[in-house]
Amino acid sequence: MEMEDNRLVLRFDPHTIEHLGIKMYSQLPHALAELVANAYDAASTNVSIHLSDSDPSNKTITVIDDGDGMSYEEVQDNFLIIGRKRREYDTARLNSKNRRITGRKGVGKLALFGIGKNIQIETTRCGDANKTRFSLDWDDILSETSGQYNPPFEIIKKKNHEEHGTTITLSRLTRVSDFNENDIAVSLSKLFNCFSADFNVGISRNQSEPIFLTREMLYDNINKQFSWKVKDIVSALDDGYRHKADLKGLIVASKKPMKPDLRGISLYSNGRLVNVAGFFGVPEAGHAFTYLSGWIDADFLDEMDDDLISTDRQSLSWDLPETKDLQVYLQKIMRYLVKDWSEKRKRVKEERMNQRSGVNISDWVSTMPDDMKRPFLKVVDKISSSSSIDDDDYSDVIKDLHKALPDYPIYHWRNLHDSIKSVSELKYKNGDYYGALTEACKGYVKAVRAKSIDKNPDKAQMIGKQDDVPLMMKVFSEDPKKVMLHIAQSAIRPDGTPFDDKTKGNLESAQRYLSAGIVSGYRNPLSHETHKDLSTTGVITEQHCLDALSLLSLLYRRLDNAE
Repeated sequence: MEMEDNRLVLRFDPHTIEHLGIKMYSQLPHALAELVANAYDAASTNVSIHLSDSDPSNKTITVIDDGDGMSYEEVQDNFLIIGRKRREYDTARLNSKNRRITGRKGVGKLALFGIGKNIQIETTRCGDANKTRFSLDWDDILSETSGQYNPPFEIIKKKNHEEHGTTITLSRLTRVSDFNENDIAVSLSKLFNCFSADFNVGISRNQSEPIFLTREMLYDNINKQFSWKVKDIVSALDDGYRHKADLKGLIVASKKPMKPDLRGISLYSNGRLVNVAGFFGVPEAGHAFTYLSGWIDADFLDEMDDDLISTDRQSLSWDLPETKDLQVYLQKIMRYLVKDWSEKRKRVKEERMNQRSGVNISDWVSTMPDDMKRPFLKVVDKISSSSSIDDDDYSDVIKDLHKALPDYPIYHWRNLHDSIKSVSELKYKNGDYYGALTEACKGYVKAVRAKSIDKNPDKAQMIGKQDDVPLMMKVFSEDPKKVMLHIAQSAIRPDGTPFDDKTKGNLESAQRYLSAGIVSGYRNPLSHETHKDLSTTGVITEQHCLDALSLLSLLYRRLDNAE
């Protein structure tokens, strides 16, 4: 093969390498991510990352892939050109495995100098007779003043022409501490969403069993409570954003607040991170955001004519028209999540508290009058959302509240006169509200008749023959001389003086007409109608029944004190 001048050439500005390499990629996962991305673009199926720190004085990192590899010419014409914008030279956007190429800027290779001063690369293409091995040394590069560096290399004859792929070894590492393969694996998993059976990435340390990366491993330690598919959220939103159908992903909510490094929604495009986890400009102080994590895939971002992604792939250029529209839509997704999460969490907590307390809050509230529901729910919501009240305390509070204020009909029923409950309870519990009301009316008529006879034995025969309504008019007569039962005769003021006769007369009249009215309204005319018809048509509902029984309860208590 012909090699011009039998040498490789790296042309550079040392300050550029320092800025784009050492300063931008000082964190190990981000530097390794560039090698993983290169392997992905090179159509690799398997990538192995070997961490070696058994000898503290000679720590190394070796990354091996089985991708397409490079020929000598490709090393010279492609790899060693700093800032070569691949998409300007290569029109094909798909590699040999039909993957979309993620590389764009041509500076990712400099990431390696952020973690090691010596880089050795061995690469070959399938079918080539030779493979190329060369090294890049940071100190030697800096010592060059011409802006041109000739890395040492050798051409090695291959035993197997089918061999292909690239091996990169980093040495003279800047890292002092030992490797933690688990932490590195999790950190690296955050930077990609392209792991699959067709793209395996494993990390091992000192020849240990490899840890294979998955997108989900980041969420393995999250105690998940809810999850949402992004496509389902998009379907629920009424919005005309032009790329909404292209958004995919998964968002999860934990049962308890997450550690800060797990919170937020990451944005990916064509398999790589393009915006670190966050909430896209929605204020993150909200309580809900401490529970939410996940990812959104937006492959169209990497297909735009303009380069929207920062060099370190930590953020998008959010000030451009394309990204501003996306940001507005992502904020809508975040607000939808917060609202739905709150509703779901409220339902779960309510169900849990229903079980703990034995009180079904929804059923309980549904029995209340409309004007009671809203303020009562506000109180319950404040109690449930209080961080100082745990589940046990909350359950005890609900039980105490329910004891003090049971289901409204029960609460209402509890305060009725005992005579009413004794005659109408069975029918009330069976839902025969008109039957309960008629039984209570009959009981009241019977009680009035009995007490009138007791107080007026000389008129017993006449009283016994009176129909229900005339009986009320007779017993509680407006004529003071003819009244058989006085309900206000002994009424006195707080100072001990009696009420005047007019006041007493008004009270007597109230007892007379209310008694006659309720008996007339609920005892006589309706008695010819079926109970079923009266209930199903809404003429006599449970609320009507309770209201009428309350009036009867008042009349009963007046009757108890009648003279």
